[in-house]
Amino acid sequence: MKTIRKTAMAVTSAALIMGLAACGSDTKSSEGKGGSSGRPGDTTGKRADAPAVLKAALEKMAQQNSYRTVETAKTGNESESRAEMTFQNEPEATETKTSGEKSKGTASGGTHLLSIGGVMYMATSDVPGKSWYTMDDLDSAPKTPAPPQGKSGEKPEENPGRRVQGSMKKWVSALLAASKDLRHDGRETVSGRATDHYRGTVVLADLEHYEGPAMTKDYRDLYLLQTKKSGMDKTQIDVWVDEEGLIAKEEEKGRSPKGDERITEEFSDYGVDPKIKAPDRKDVATWSEYVASAGKNYRTHG
Repeated sequence: MKTIRKTAMAVTSAALIMGLAACGSDTKSSEGKGGSSGRPGDTTGKRADAPAVLKAALEKMAQQNSYRTVETAKTGNESESRAEMTFQNEPEATETKTSGEKSKGTASGGTHLLSIGGVMYMATSDVPGKSWYTMDDLDSAPKTPAPPQGKSGEKPEENPGRRVQGSMKKWVSALLAASKDLRHDGRETVSGRATDHYRGTVVLADLEHYEGPAMTKDYRDLYLLQTKKSGMDKTQIDVWVDEEGLIAKEEEKGRSPKGDERITEEFSDYGVDPKIKAPDRKDVATWSEYVASAGKNYRTHG
């Protein structure tokens, strides 16, 4: 992908091999705008206000040990990009698959990346007899920790420092920090899930001056950097929250010099064991082996 902004996972891995794009599925309206059904657990029938719902959803997302996202992105007349990402917090593991045209180094086009216990593996067809390569030293890499166990089978305490993966941390925080028109926009169905739809506008000039609890300076600066790089001065952000209080889908749209830009991210498989495993050592090339082999494959003669 060319100039489309990258997700948090993409920022981490871009220095290695790629930029990640991302998510979506069809969303259809199931109720008119401004429906009045209450949030889960709300016995009064009165809907909580938009900032309260989104704040609670973000907090609940941070408690999830694993989930999957599918992200799609498109700018102007450029081809749409797609990435499937699976995240697990304890033990730490991430798997990312992106679609793309078939090229050297990938068996089917796109990229396939694993991050397990701090070690990054990239799928490759460039090294004979190997399916993966890594830039990390596997001999000195830390062992993957076992999942924490509570006493007598009790659920372990939640870690407040857990990662919230995908774009949601930036997008929802930006809405809470700077949107002046954040509102409930009706009840809709997303991939068979009943949801409440929330929408707001983030003006970058307003966000630049924000200092408060909704968004840390690091996330604010990252959001501003990525959005300004695309040439946008404001964005529309939509968030769909399901009846469990979890984010089902979110979308960011704006106009850039290259045309309309849209990034959509959909979430599923909360708490499902993703079964992400490190490749067998015999199938993993070292960075030196990869460079030596890839150099031969890509060398041209004048």
